[in-house]
Amino acid sequence: RQQMEGFKGYQSKVKIGNWSEDLELDAAKLKSYLMKKERGELKCTQAEDRFAHALQPAMLQPKANDGYVHFGDVVMLFNQATDGCLACDPQEPLTEDTFATTSTWYTEPCSRNTFHIQRWEGRGDKKDAMFDFRDDVVHFGQKILLKVNPALASSGAALASYPRTPTSFSRYSRNLEVVMQRQSNWAAVWEVQYLDPQFKMEMEGQAVPTNAPVALLHCGTHQHLASDVIKYRNDYGTEYEVFGKSFTEVVKGQLGVRERSMLGDCNRWCFVTSIPSEGGAEGGAAEDSLNSAEAGPPEPVEG
Repeated sequence: RQQMEGFKGYQSKVKIGNWSEDLELDAAKLKSYLMKKERGELKCTQAEDRFAHALQPAMLQPKANDGYVHFGDVVMLFNQATDGCLACDPQEPLTEDTFATTSTWYTEPCSRNTFHIQRWEGRGDKKDAMFDFRDDVVHFGQKILLKVNPALASSGAALASYPRTPTSFSRYSRNLEVVMQRQSNWAAVWEVQYLDPQFKMEMEGQAVPTNAPVALLHCGTHQHLASDVIKYRNDYGTEYEVFGKSFTEVVKGQLGVRERSMLGDCNRWCFVTSIPSEGGAEGGAAEDSLNSAEAGPPEPVEG
């Protein structure tokens, strides 16, 4: 009676109650466990395979070591506000065609934090008619796509953003949502901009340097790619949220005077094409480049 009511004080070896049935149930549980282990259906095995696939080492592959970003390069996007890299997770779907992006503290090149730079071949805007880029170097003012590493997902998903609506917004900050989507349309097009607005017009058409802070403007919403120290908890631990917002000071404009305020650290990204030999050199290289950007634009380079 005690066993029928759920009392667990006795085991099958004491031969009290339905001890024979308990032996059969234990044998069935062991058989089911061994079968799932052999097929790889255990939760721990699936999680281990998932992490091994997403964190498998990836090679940063620049086309040329000339210090500029090229189409076809495999790069990392380093953010100065979070000291982390842009990453994605196909196993965290948001809709049928999109999955989550974050800024991760894991800065070793792997499948989930490396991206392919591709040229936007679709219809552009009036600015595209001003420059005829025929080489494979990425220039300021040029439209690009940031594709997921094929080693992580073969869907060819691209970094995209959408206008904020009552049902579409970033999870924590309630800003514009930034995701990886499986379609390469206008929502996935970004424009590389020079960081200092004083020289942004002069720098349009110049080559984009590596390991230097730049801004990525979303062509559909005209908001910049951003990341802040806003905790985003997922299966990889505590990471940071990625969203769309331009961090600029709200000041009164004057006719004939250019905007002087630079974008905040949350909007500053670096295209990393190689890992420096000395520890922590990524941030130092970015800070040196930022100081040079504040001092003025570099000499024009023929693309």
